[in-house]
Amino acid sequence: MLTKRELVNTLLENNEDRAREIVELGIALMRQGVADAAVAAFDHAIRITPNSAAAYDSRGFAYSTLGEYDNALADFGRAIDIAPNYFAAYYDRGNTYADLGNHHMAIADYNRAIDIEPTFATAYRYRGLSYSETGEHDKAIEDYNRAIGINPNDADIYHNRGDAYVGIGEYANAIADYDRAIAIDPNSADAYHDRGVAYSALGEHVRAIADYDRAIAIDPNSAMTYRNKGYVYDEMGENIRAIENYDRAIAIDPNDAMVYHNRGFAYAKMGEHARAIEDYDRVIAIAPNDAEAYHDRGVAYSTLGEYAKAIADYDRAIAIDPNDAEIYNNRASAHDDLGNTAQAQADRQKARELSGV
Repeated sequence: MLTKRELVNTLLENNEDRAREIVELGIALMRQGVADAAVAAFDHAIRITPNSAAAYDSRGFAYSTLGEYDNALADFGRAIDIAPNYFAAYYDRGNTYADLGNHHMAIADYNRAIDIEPTFATAYRYRGLSYSETGEHDKAIEDYNRAIGINPNDADIYHNRGDAYVGIGEYANAIADYDRAIAIDPNSADAYHDRGVAYSALGEHVRAIADYDRAIAIDPNSAMTYRNKGYVYDEMGENIRAIENYDRAIAIDPNDAMVYHNRGFAYAKMGEHARAIEDYDRVIAIAPNDAEAYHDRGVAYSTLGEYAKAIADYDRAIAIDPNDAEIYNNRASAHDDLGNTAQAQADRQKARELSGV
């Protein structure tokens, strides 16, 4: 016959086994994309074994998937309180902090996760992403190097390291990494797109367009790819092709201020200033604090001889960005055209001061 202590231990073991089964069920529900049902399963597991770090961590992950970040952070904290060396809780909490844009806290958690499990490549990769978000691209590259040393066949790591090289202007190194990413995963539209960006930065426009075309063949619904392809055509002086690509980008995403701005600039270069103004109007409707849009619309108004409207736009641009000498110079020219000599002289003087002349 079992003693009372043996009976209690058996019941506890049975409870722990049952809780593990329920946690596994919750994880299976997460894989099926049913996060709210998974939370209910993890709730039940926690009621059975309230000291299960795995149950709290798993519920935290489900909460994070649902966008309930406060609940997620609380559960990760409970998991760590129960098991201070529980790697997954630090890693998952780091990912949640990163999702919230709190990359310094994310890095602190990735540090702890890596201390506990120094051979987990993905932790280095995600810490690298957070370093890149804080502008610490050199540290990011170091982490990607470590991740590649552990897992040399992960296309995402090469892709991320390529992005970090772009961040420090090392475009040739970036292209080499995108090449590796594409060799591993030849169906990555993002890798072709980002390699196109790097080629564009080096002035290799034909190669950039070829990569954008490959990206579009894989993902024809990427407004950003059409926008950037249009920009390359713009750089090549092929304004009609640029506009065609901007049109496609706008059809996919009509709320991207940058593509309207780019298309407006292309119209202006073609002498179609009224159409340029229409696009700058759209930019300002989406991004009312875009000084460059007011400035460029002012230039278009000046070209059309509407100097009062131009000055009004230059005024708005200066209110947003009072340290741009070009705006003062252009406003001076508009004042000249209206015979406002004193205002023109004052603007040119201010432009000289800003330029250090």
